[in-house]
Amino acid sequence: MFYLLLMLALPAHAQSEAPSDSPTTAIRVKTKTEQYVAIGSGNTLVFDTPGPMKLMIESRRRMAGAGQHSKDAPLKALGDGQAIRTLNVPGESIANGAIEDRLGGYPSKSDRSILAVPLGGQQLSLYAPQGGPDFFVRVMDRDNPAVLILPTGVEAPAVAVSPEPLVETAEPIVESEVKAEPPKAVMSPTPNQSPLLTAAAGIQTGVGVPARGTNAVTHIGITGRIPVYAQLLSAGASIGWHRIRVEENHHITDATGGYLVYEANYRTTVIPISARLSVHVPYPAGPVQPIASAGLGIFVATRTDGKQSVTNIAVGPSVAAGCEIAIGAGRLQSTIGWHEARARLGNQGLDGGAVRETLAVTRLNFRYLYTF
Repeated sequence: MFYLLLMLALPAHAQSEAPSDSPTTAIRVKTKTEQYVAIGSGNTLVFDTPGPMKLMIESRRRMAGAGQHSKDAPLKALGDGQAIRTLNVPGESIANGAIEDRLGGYPSKSDRSILAVPLGGQQLSLYAPQGGPDFFVRVMDRDNPAVLILPTGVEAPAVAVSPEPLVETAEPIVESEVKAEPPKAVMSPTPNQSPLLTAAAGIQTGVGVPARGTNAVTHIGITGRIPVYAQLLSAGASIGWHRIRVEENHHITDATGGYLVYEANYRTTVIPISARLSVHVPYPAGPVQPIASAGLGIFVATRTDGKQSVTNIAVGPSVAAGCEIAIGAGRLQSTIGWHEARARLGNQGLDGGAVRETLAVTRLNFRYLYTF
């Protein structure tokens, strides 16, 4: 009787410990569930990625606790066996998320990266260093994010065939699509693909050269954006602070007073409040994505000259161009921008009337944006 019970218990135990037949693992973040491929510590996955093409790689890691925070973990990317990039996967867990496999746990925030496969490139390898965490990745064609690329040698999940004639005639179409792009495996597109262009907010700083001033202009501020059209356009706003100084001596020859020296020593504090529309170039060069923006700003300027102070408001345009790159849980922007506005701040012209003075600055900007 003991041996009979043991023989009955062994198959049930083996079934509970057997790994899932699915090549992917479902990860839920809030109300959205997506399929990922798991990479255990010390393991390497190889993906067939014949170039030229651009790959979108979204990676997460397994976290033990809902409030766990740790430093970023490296995930190595190799192209045809040569190291090309290290993906830094964030170490901040998502409390309202879940990894739906036998080990469970919480997913981390994601790292989204773009890798360019040149003409002649054949394979992408992702290596999880020994002793590190388990990773979960989604490798997709940048131009066709509905197609999830599975590792070499892994077959797509079997599709249940209904006896209905309509479904039977549709099955060869799916097979032909798979053959058209070997060895990629086609999975059902999920309704909530994670876009590269997301809402973000952060801080900005920069240094510039004023059109009318004698010192470099240091700028600080806060900024934010929201996507407004696909992966192409975003609308943003910012508010900042900088100061323009003028320290000059003007030599004047007066018919009655003789040789005079006029000393100009004043500063203008400017608070720019601007709105902009940005274009995110859809075909980035590797991990760097070009961007350009144009907008309109309101400039609150306060001129201080000794004990005298005057404030005025001006309106003017602003433009910028540069690039953006993903780092950790956010994005870093670097742009060269220019804005212009003219305000009456107390200075007089030769005719004795108030003149409109330029507040234009050409500035090198740096922004860190935390993505949501």
